Amino acid sequence: MVNEELLQVERVRHPIVVRTLQVSHIEHLSPNYVRLRLSGADLAGFVSAGFDDHVKLFFAEDGNEFVKPELGETGISYPEGSVKPATRDYTPRYYNAAEGYLEVDFVLHEEGPAGLWASQAEIGDELTLAGPRGSMVIPKEYHWHLLVGDETAVPAISRRLAELPAHVIPLVVLELADPVLAQCLPAHPLAQVQVVAHSPEGQLLTQAVAALQLPAGVGYAWAAAESTVVKNVREVFVETHGLDNKQVKASSYWRSATSDA
Repeated sequence: MVNEELLQVERVRHPIVVRTLQVSHIEHLSPNYVRLRLSGADLAGFVSAGFDDHVKLFFAEDGNEFVKPELGETGISYPEGSVKPATRDYTPRYYNAAEGYLEVDFVLHEEGPAGLWASQAEIGDELTLAGPRGSMVIPKEYHWHLLVGDETAVPAISRRLAELPAHVIPLVVLELADPVLAQCLPAHPLAQVQVVAHSPEGQLLTQAVAALQLPAGVGYAWAAAESTVVKNVREVFVETHGLDNKQVKASSYWRSATSDA
């Protein structure tokens, strides 16, 4: 039996802290996916309570000089007249307080400030980040967890797999350009992992989720992907599998140029 009192989602707020860290290790997990380890004195006191938390990363673009954000009484600000850097939200995949490093994964795109920066990153390069400003802590004590997404969801799914108890059943469905990326997921004794290819509006991903036979007991379904795709997956969670809204979290991590969402 699962104690219902243990299945309450908790929202936690954190003070915003701006940190500048240095790249200390680079690992290419596939041709379009890289893991960067960030270190530095500014990392002290970092807190991330939810597996799908996000930090805001700051990048100079269009040849402009990088202007570091400042933290004031009203939040993040910039010197008057300066060109604001581009910002992108990323999952803090793994934080090791004892050894003093944070890992962030990047999908490498030909366009966009984050992917471009990560593709050119070298040891010693600096990256400024802020947050997380809050966490949505989803209990681990469900009988099963359904985790669905594309490459952008791999960091959060990896983190969740690593922290789930051995007796809990994780079901993972991933839409990947390179299936080898699934081999980089943390091992879990009961994990069931399925990989599908990319398809228009994630049709293969949606079909794979709809065809699942969910385990017995009370579970939680989580998804993150392109806006239209994740909307369709969420409908499958609720309409096909009959999950209650309290058992579902579906997040749009990015939006395609053809998306109407």
